[in-house]
Amino acid sequence: MDATPSGSPAEADQAVDELGAAVIALIHAWRTISRRVPEHPPGIAATMEMARLLGEDEHRLSRIAELRGVDQSVISRQVTDLQRRGLVCRRPDPTDHRASLIRLTADGLQVLESSRTLRQDWVRGALARRPVADVRTTAELVAALAEELAARGADMPDPLSRPG
Repeated sequence: MDATPSGSPAEADQAVDELGAAVIALIHAWRTISRRVPEHPPGIAATMEMARLLGEDEHRLSRIAELRGVDQSVISRQVTDLQRRGLVCRRPDPTDHRASLIRLTADGLQVLESSRTLRQDWVRGALARRPVADVRTTAELVAALAEELAARGADMPDPLSRPG
């Protein structure tokens, strides 16, 4: 039997529905704001999330896809877009010349830092009336939820995987 939040089953179901709706509203608000930032063209948010995962390291496309939890073809398109914008570069993987290693360029690192600063400003402004302790508690709860969902998702079959 799956664990549920404490309270009656009806209260637990309602709380879970409210949390789901709040997460969807947060994602929608984040995307809406992201589209209105002139320095960040449409579609760059997911791409910059991938870039954030890269940081100053080099990774294969397959590793980036794994970190993002998406199909490698999605990452390939995003890398091509970032490369066209001069934000990432590729080089052959010395251990397997069929594969490429991807890393951020200096411009990519600058855009990443600008994006990080902008994100901090948005969230700081949105939470200005909340005590720091509440912000930390919220961050801990969201991180715990993400970790638990990822663990449960790992046990589920991947509909994108091809048999054999």
